[in-house]
Amino acid sequence: MTGQRGMWLGLGGLAGVAVLGGAALWWRQPAPPAAPEPAVAALPRPVTGAPPAAEPEAPRFDVARVGAQGAAVVAGRAAPGAEVSLRDQDRELGRARADARGEFVILPTEPLAPGPHALTLRTRDAAGQERQGSEEVVVLVPDAARPGDAPVAVLLPPPGAAAPPRVLQAAPPAGGGRLNLDVVDYDEAGAMRFAGTAPPGGRLRLYVDQHHAGDAAADAAGRWMLSPQPVPEPGRHTLRVDQIGSQGRVLARLELPFQREAAGVAAVGAVGRMVVQPGHNLWRIARETYGRGIRYTVIQQANADQIRDPARIYPGQVFALPSP
Repeated sequence: MTGQRGMWLGLGGLAGVAVLGGAALWWRQPAPPAAPEPAVAALPRPVTGAPPAAEPEAPRFDVARVGAQGAAVVAGRAAPGAEVSLRDQDRELGRARADARGEFVILPTEPLAPGPHALTLRTRDAAGQERQGSEEVVVLVPDAARPGDAPVAVLLPPPGAAAPPRVLQAAPPAGGGRLNLDVVDYDEAGAMRFAGTAPPGGRLRLYVDQHHAGDAAADAAGRWMLSPQPVPEPGRHTLRVDQIGSQGRVLARLELPFQREAAGVAAVGAVGRMVVQPGHNLWRIARETYGRGIRYTVIQQANADQIRDPARIYPGQVFALPSP
């Protein structure tokens, strides 16, 4: 698979391979430049009273997160008001409009297929001027048959830039399949579910406020799901997930406070406090709270006891929102 600069991302088997967190990056040196064209004298341009039109601001990446099933979140900056298109080579994955600060978030409607991808940005401003971003994010989505693998995303700077490639998302070290909670979800009818990952075949026992809520088992891909019985009442609770060994011994454990809101209750409560609802992410919360998505780190630091990974927040969590 070829990106804009002759770069490939794959899984070993070629000379010149560099291994990064379980995925492999390799590249090809560009071909020698062709013989220079004969010099042509530049003709003087006619003088006009209007200054040359300003070139639109090039779009750039700030965040690129990809889930194990290929669901992606991309955020960045562009000219304020510009329409931003996220592309995988010649295929458009999604689009959004940059706000007054030039920030945008794109959530592709379809997950990325397993394999390598080269993501780029293109914008069109109000005057119809288009601009191709010079950055590229190379992504490797693992095959579902390899549950221990995780997506990798590497930002490639523009050609000739002094900055080295930057890892936006790295695969975990070998021996993955750790116990994780990915979803705490509920609907208006009162149904609720917990879901996450664990070593394939792992036995799990869940507790809500120290009361047994049910048992689950991870499938061959390391995924598990449970609808608790009884369903927790609206209010603040603590969820505990234990991974149980063959003799009943606890092999791994995680605990997470969450709050279930009654149907129709707004996500934002008193000043300085909010309840995460389905569809929320830290970037959007920061943009609505502080006016800039990049300030998601303020929320992350204020709630470090609950946010272990900024890409993973769960409906029902209660976050403190510090003053700007």
